[in-house]
Amino acid sequence: MAQIFLLALGSAVFPALLAGAAVILSRDKPARLLLAFWIGGLMTSISSGIAILVIFGEHAAALDHGSKSLSPVNLVLAGIAAILLGTLVGTKRGRALLDGWRQRRKHSRGSEKPKTDKAPWSERMLGNGSVGVAFVAGAILNLPGPFYLIALGDIGQADYSQLAELGLILFFNVIMLLMVEVPMIGYLFSPEATDRRVGQFAAWLNRNGMRIVGTIATLWGASLLGKGLRDILG
Repeated sequence: MAQIFLLALGSAVFPALLAGAAVILSRDKPARLLLAFWIGGLMTSISSGIAILVIFGEHAAALDHGSKSLSPVNLVLAGIAAILLGTLVGTKRGRALLDGWRQRRKHSRGSEKPKTDKAPWSERMLGNGSVGVAFVAGAILNLPGPFYLIALGDIGQADYSQLAELGLILFFNVIMLLMVEVPMIGYLFSPEATDRRVGQFAAWLNRNGMRIVGTIATLWGASLLGKGLRDILG
């Protein structure tokens, strides 16, 4: 359960989903957009999770690229890699290194025709404020990602009843969509106060989104590293 919770938190701050939530929260009166985005995402994610478990059945372990399918040495290496990745995207110095690397690549390809900078497709798609578009964007952005597939692999391998499997899928999705659900509930009970706070929350997401992703990656890496060392040391 703890690993599924951690994987769900990782999915909640997955860059594409985080960007979609931030774009919606930056719109005027985003309550209806949030609801459409949430319904689209929940329908897609839950139905695809159930379908994957039904199709794979006892072979759901094939989905799990996590701790159960790696040797102790590979666990240690994967943990170190995840910690390094978390450090790169989650710290100012790491992001500066990434920015410097990207700048060097641009200079090395200076002879190529420069491309026009475009906003991410999720921002362009959600920019018109349409409820239908928000529903479709939620459905697309919540197709099963790597953390969800790992969680489904864990669920499929365990000796859970069908009802328990459904409950864990629901639990995962509720946690994964917290960034949408919290402001959505706020608009339901206290729209004016929530409207004032949403701007601050959207700005906070833009400032700290990569740091959150880095923290989750670092925690996940530490978990893999710890398990690998325990297995090696006996």
